[in-house]
Amino acid sequence: MANFLFTCPSTNLNVQHWRDDGDEDVSDNEYEAITCKACARLHLINRKTGKVLGQVDGAASTTGSR
Repeated sequence: MANFLFTCPSTNLNVQHWRDDGDEDVSDNEYEAITCKACARLHLINRKTGKVLGQVDGAASTTGSR
């Protein structure tokens, strides 16, 4: 299991999300639909980088695992 942080584009809050799979062999262009805990909207998150679809490079996003 892995966790990652992303910045909600609606509220600009950092949101932590847990991913059940440990599949690191996903492509750079594969996105997953995530229900945001900060705004309850659906966001598309890159499974490899943790970035929100359309997020600019200067915005913060952190990936990691425990």
